[in-house]
Amino acid sequence: MAKIKSNAEGRKPPLCIVGTAPSYKETPFGDETVEIWAISTAVVREGFERADRVFEMHPRRYWGDINVQERLNTFKGPVYMQDHNEEIPNSVKYPYDEVREKFYLPVMGDNLFVTTTMVWMLLLALHEGYTDISLYGVHMAHETEYSYQQSSCSWVLGIIHGWILEGKPYKLYIHEDSELLKARYEYGYGEPTRQMAYLKKRVEGLKEGIKRADAQITDLQRRKYMTEGAISEAKNIHDVLAGFK
Repeated sequence: MAKIKSNAEGRKPPLCIVGTAPSYKETPFGDETVEIWAISTAVVREGFERADRVFEMHPRRYWGDINVQERLNTFKGPVYMQDHNEEIPNSVKYPYDEVREKFYLPVMGDNLFVTTTMVWMLLLALHEGYTDISLYGVHMAHETEYSYQQSSCSWVLGIIHGWILEGKPYKLYIHEDSELLKARYEYGYGEPTRQMAYLKKRVEGLKEGIKRADAQITDLQRRKYMTEGAISEAKNIHDVLAGFK
């Protein structure tokens, strides 16, 4: 595939950043004017057609697995990683220092506010001058797996949103199935729906049920120990009467 180049005005091509949530299938793979960056696990998904760059930002304890290396080496384009690694010939060192210098704020403390590979991808896109960015397969909807990552991603999208509000020539598309930059209701102006209130009450009720069940389990365990003690005592008396002791 020919490398996608900037247009006549020097602008970068439209960029799609792709994850593994179901909407990845709607990525415009057939549009050769669009550049595609994907996380490494996306390229092996059914229906994934092409990518210009792949990102694998985990440490060696993950990508050192032979199966992961095989997946990365199957991809013939650049694989962005923390460093270039001989085991992955096409690996490219991520420009961490430059990205951190550009986006770090002292309020963040020791760490740049990055909790997911998607944020590393977005920051690099902004660092390199991409102005038309779309997200496919990046839903971050799972309560336990992605909730802690969502705020970091929203931070970077907020940077783009701010530039758009300033009139800069940026475009941002997020697939409608994504939970990014979505609120269930506007605080103060909207209230939770009846269904949400019902579900909240339902969850609270179920939690109370668990507490009661735990109390019953504790009581039954205590009774079990008492019964086992009585059995042991009866057996001891039996053995004495039988002359076994």
